Amino acid sequence: MTLRFSNQKNFDQVQLKELFTSVGWESAKEPQTLVLAFLFSSNVISCWHGDKLVGIIRSMDDSYWSANIDCLVVHKDYQGKGIGRKLLEILLEQIKDIKYINVAPDSRKQIKFYKKAGFSLIKGCYLQKRN
Repeated sequence: MTLRFSNQKNFDQVQLKELFTSVGWESAKEPQTLVLAFLFSSNVISCWHGDKLVGIIRSMDDSYWSANIDCLVVHKDYQGKGIGRKLLEILLEQIKDIKYINVAPDSRKQIKFYKKAGFSLIKGCYLQKRN
């Protein structure tokens, strides 16, 4: 399987919707907003199998002090092939000069994944306001 990784924002809302739907994420229900969120993100890395979007990751950052990694998604049919690890690796290389890089994993499995990439679990709170 030949995969291509890109930092170009050359995806559309149909492709994002299909990817996010494959993993059951609620954000797939708002593809117009989803595509805008990715287009306005600081860094986006995507993974392609031919013309099919099979993975994506993004960060939002100030380029110096703090970055937040969000939305690491790999299509359900492509999971377990190292795509998520490679997406994270490429993104971390792009933002390597930023002092603090944060991520808020949803599950214990994801905590293990990020720990393998050098992240540490810190004490504190994570708060979120939804509109």
